[in-house]
Amino acid sequence: MSDRLISSIHIQGLFGLYDYKLPKEGELEDAAILYGDNGVGKSTVLRLAFHLLSAGNNKGHRTALYRAEFSQLEVVLTSGIKLSALRNGDVLILSIIKNHEVIALWEHDPNESESSVRYEVVGKEVRRVTTNKKQVDLKWYGEKVYLKALANCTPNLFLLNAERYLHSDSIPDATDEVEFRKIMHFEERPKINDLVARTREIGLAQAMNSTFRWIADKALQGANQGSTNVHAVYGQVLQHLMAPTSNREAMEKIDVDSLSRQLSLIEIKTSLLANYDLAIPLPMAGFKKALTSNVGSRPELAASLLKPYIESIEGRLEAVEPIYQLVHRFVETINQFLSDKKIEFKVGTGFKLKNRKGVELDPTQLSSGEQQLLLLFCYVLTARDTSTVFMIDEPEISLNIKWQRQLVQSLLDITEGAKIQFIFASHSLELLSQHRNRVIKLDNYHE
Repeated sequence: MSDRLISSIHIQGLFGLYDYKLPKEGELEDAAILYGDNGVGKSTVLRLAFHLLSAGNNKGHRTALYRAEFSQLEVVLTSGIKLSALRNGDVLILSIIKNHEVIALWEHDPNESESSVRYEVVGKEVRRVTTNKKQVDLKWYGEKVYLKALANCTPNLFLLNAERYLHSDSIPDATDEVEFRKIMHFEERPKINDLVARTREIGLAQAMNSTFRWIADKALQGANQGSTNVHAVYGQVLQHLMAPTSNREAMEKIDVDSLSRQLSLIEIKTSLLANYDLAIPLPMAGFKKALTSNVGSRPELAASLLKPYIESIEGRLEAVEPIYQLVHRFVETINQFLSDKKIEFKVGTGFKLKNRKGVELDPTQLSSGEQQLLLLFCYVLTARDTSTVFMIDEPEISLNIKWQRQLVQSLLDITEGAKIQFIFASHSLELLSQHRNRVIKLDNYHE
């Protein structure tokens, strides 16, 4: 597990009622399900942890923390770094602690404008310095230092809330987002539903386009990597042709049957890769015929010329195999959730949705549950390059019983080998029964 993922969450005084340590012992796994009765704060815990770990400025993270009702919140990362928010009167003290030492601190007060504040470090304590006090051992802390340190030590974060809106500093706002927030603030209810739907549509289009570009980049990297040894093919062929006949005979004993099997595998693999435009189908019947022919030159000569070519093709196929496996698993996983329709992908054209009659569909024609899943899986796939935590509130919303049973394992399958963690807040019996070993119950330890 990456050292930037979440090890534990500890909150005190939530709603003035609850104290939770999650989990009670050990660390959070690659997938954890927070469970509790309605109203005990499982969704709030997710949301507050998301805001505490998010470094984006002017995104409302600190405002959300300041307005929430709790006395102290601590999130410990797998690296051992602790992030803390402590309420002290009208001030929210935000700190980052590494190896038991404070490395960044910010006293956030919306009513006070400050770019930096002077502090002194006494042992392991950080104290605010009064303006008339002189101290040699001074360090400068404040908003800029804190946010920079926060960005350097936390994972990439996504929060899918109960309204099915995906929040993340790494996602650009949809074009209607400013208007959306304005309407929500002034409660212009007639426009809200239309704007929410429009924002979701834009968000899904952004996610699909981002995933398309990510796959295309990976495919290009693989193609470039696999083509580096093409010049070696011609070198080996030329070396063989220029060698004296006596040397050719002794040069190597080639297993013709083995080469024939390799050609068959190349034909199969290129056919599979062609489904996603990751390769061109290569028919190998002519080559296999040359290997088995007894007319003219010996089969060994054909084999010796084909061997470097085969090795080159295998190198190129091996280079794009990882992205093929990811794309294939992604497409197959999405199609397991779709009904009477399927998603297709080509590196040259991107994603296409079709119904069972082959008629192309717009993503907006998907159900709300299908849109939610496609959006989530798109960002999950492209998050493989960096440590990422997905927080998903009530995943059962818009998902039928079958989908609820499949969701967690499908997410784990598509992120196998990646530094990605999922934390759910749910009371779905389907999710809980399928993954009992991942359930963390919210128990108020001061009751």
